[in-house]
Amino acid sequence: MCLFAFVAESAVHDMRLPDDVCEQRLMLHRVGSVAALIGIVPLSDYSGADAERRFADVAWLAPRVRRHAELVEWAMQAAAVFPAPFGTLYTNLDSLGAFMQAHEGTIADFLRAVTGKEEWDLRALARFDSPEILDQLARSAWPDLRALSKGARYMKLCRDRSALLAFGRDEAAGRARQLLPQLEPLTAGIRQLGSGAVADSGGAELVARYALLVAKTDAAALQDQVRELGDRVKQQNLALVLSGPWPPFSFRPNLNSLN
Repeated sequence: MCLFAFVAESAVHDMRLPDDVCEQRLMLHRVGSVAALIGIVPLSDYSGADAERRFADVAWLAPRVRRHAELVEWAMQAAAVFPAPFGTLYTNLDSLGAFMQAHEGTIADFLRAVTGKEEWDLRALARFDSPEILDQLARSAWPDLRALSKGARYMKLCRDRSALLAFGRDEAAGRARQLLPQLEPLTAGIRQLGSGAVADSGGAELVARYALLVAKTDAAALQDQVRELGDRVKQQNLALVLSGPWPPFSFRPNLNSLN
């Protein structure tokens, strides 16, 4: 059994399973006040000697991950969802039912908390790929830089470039963090996510990333606010990118195998 998501049992009668099911036979399995959206998959696909090779094969993996995401997003259109990560498997309905019984209260509480809400992804990007930006950073990080000769300044920039970039990322992340109080009135929760110095195709680096839990009725206002804030910080070498809506993956409680 491949688990896609949990939903409230009371929402099941409003859900009509999609007809265009590829490979998986879908069903809703009820236990108490929650129901699980599951599909039957070959165990041999996910275990055995060839499983590791298949999981490294993008051609095999990508359509299954995409299908998993599509089914979770489909369920989200009908009800609040507790999304499960791709590859969450149970050997039979008994093992799934036992898990659901053990965590029914926590799952039900979460579903109530996210009813009418969705997750949005906010990313803060900054550029460090031009001499002008690096020079501005250097003057901010090292106030005594102007006292050095031109050659000494050049040597310091070459020698301490990594430290300077780290300073710039921290400074940009701090500016992004200072914007959060202006978003809080439009959110039901904010979670900081991992970022890392990963550059996009345009050369901008991801310096901060947040998951926002937002009422559907506030989504348009949130987009307007992020757009306004983005215009405001553009001159500070900071760009804001908002994407969504998504199922509330980042706000799920940690339930043993669902981590």
